[in-house]
Amino acid sequence: MERWKMSGGVLSTRDIALTAVFAALSVVIIMFVPGIPIVGMSGARITLDAAIAPIYGLVIGPYLGALAAFLGGIIVAGYKGWHLFPILTSFCPAVSALVAGALTSKRQRSVKGWIISASTLIILIVGWYCTDVGRGAPLYPVLHLAGLGLILLLRGWASNLFNSGGWKLALAVAAASYSGIIADHMLGNLIFITGIGWFIPLKVVEGWLSGMGLPSVSALFMYMLPVSAVERLTMTAVATIFGVALITALRASGFMPREE
Repeated sequence: MERWKMSGGVLSTRDIALTAVFAALSVVIIMFVPGIPIVGMSGARITLDAAIAPIYGLVIGPYLGALAAFLGGIIVAGYKGWHLFPILTSFCPAVSALVAGALTSKRQRSVKGWIISASTLIILIVGWYCTDVGRGAPLYPVLHLAGLGLILLLRGWASNLFNSGGWKLALAVAAASYSGIIADHMLGNLIFITGIGWFIPLKVVEGWLSGMGLPSVSALFMYMLPVSAVERLTMTAVATIFGVALITALRASGFMPREE
């Protein structure tokens, strides 16, 4: 089989084809499926590839899945004019695929998969508290801490569940999807916070905070927490239903790309 070498690793033509297929799926979803409006950013939306990005990691592995999710986002960003916000948020579904795929892997090279997932989420949560906004809303990462707790609870058991069927597979897909989706969410938050005063005008932020009767961006995040919880849990349900069905069908047909 023909191989393509990059950065010391090896991608087969099959890997490249699978990555291209899932990247194309992302492009279709981002372009044609209505997203969720982002408060305070006119025209900006949370694209619904966030709900299926974890499945990329589950089906083709954490690294290929992350690459596919990123490529899908960056292709659309380029098509729409290379605006900075969509370029940066292309990394969000990539992180989701990485976390979900790694959690359900026994090992990635010499590192246990769940350690990669936990470390990624820990870095993102710490990043929240490194911002002034984050320190002003210390309870906001409750959803993300729940995801981290889930990873630490399951650890290596997650990969065993994933390699099973029935309710065990469903549990693994749900846990991995939630962890990935919530990692995506936190990275998006950090990009949003960093962009205030840079590619998100400060006067605009002050204007919609005033209109909502909120004293600060920290207060906005706490105000939006229940909405975020419903969004992310709904996305997790979608990812679980679609993911279990797809993985079961691929295994039954002998076409499951990912191998442990």
